[in-house]
Amino acid sequence: MIQNDLQRLRWMILDEALRDPVMEYFMGERTKTNETGNTRSLIHYVNTRLKAVNRDFSCSKRMLQNDVAYFVQKGARLEPRFRRGHKRILRYINLEWKNPLLKAASFLKYDKEEATPALPILPEGEMVPVTLRISKDEEGVRLKFGSPEILQRSTDAEAGTVTIQVELPMSDVLLNVILGMGTSVEILAPESLRDELRQAINALQKLYKKEASAPRKTVQGDLFEGMF
Repeated sequence: MIQNDLQRLRWMILDEALRDPVMEYFMGERTKTNETGNTRSLIHYVNTRLKAVNRDFSCSKRMLQNDVAYFVQKGARLEPRFRRGHKRILRYINLEWKNPLLKAASFLKYDKEEATPALPILPEGEMVPVTLRISKDEEGVRLKFGSPEILQRSTDAEAGTVTIQVELPMSDVLLNVILGMGTSVEILAPESLRDELRQAINALQKLYKKEASAPRKTVQGDLFEGMF
């Protein structure tokens, strides 16, 4: 049972990490040598995400162990492996497992003035599958969308891009979030959203179009004008 916002946020981040088909997470603390390639400390990862929302938020190893045990109790099946002396929890065995403890459209709100949520509050609206091509900082892009559940994911190692499909609520706020990320993300589908982005970009180009300056006379033209 969810007791507070910190617990809900911790579970959201943990659920996302366990659903990642690429990264491997181990329960130990982070050191200079034990995080390599696609290997991360689960404690460090969760705490980094928590502090991005509120610098006072944090969790311990025992908290995460209890969270994982509770997930298993509620029906999650995990694939544990041992590697380099660490017990690593790679992912859910069934990536499509729906966590009954959480709702995908739940976003946190804080009443404290000092709290600065990193997860954007997207207004409620019709949830539509959106395909994104991300060229850099996949984690940061997903965080700006409120860390939605990934429906499909593929990578292009040669181009260095990741393509994911997520469900997002259609709204003007969503359009502004996408525009704010510049060239780091491209909307591949739906086509209607691409058209809205094109129109918004064209309007910005017209707004900031540089006006053509009047032709300037050369020094020679000024000196000899009217003599010939």
